Amino acid sequence: MWLVFIAMRRPITILVAVMAVALASIMAIRQMKVDIFPRLGAPAIYVAQPYSGMDPQQMAGFLT
Repeated sequence: MWLVFIAMRRPITILVAVMAVALASIMAIRQMKVDIFPRLGAPAIYVAQPYSGMDPQQMAGFLT
């Protein structure tokens, strides 16, 4: 409640503070980068086939 009494006693101060916050937020939005994620290349799909007991040549022959 004390905050309301201060705002009623000093309305110009509160108006200036609100305008400063609004101006600072507009400046921050304008300077903010549009895209925060890096550009990614073409999508890729990775396939993992867990076959235990096979050596690399057998696995390559099985998949191709």
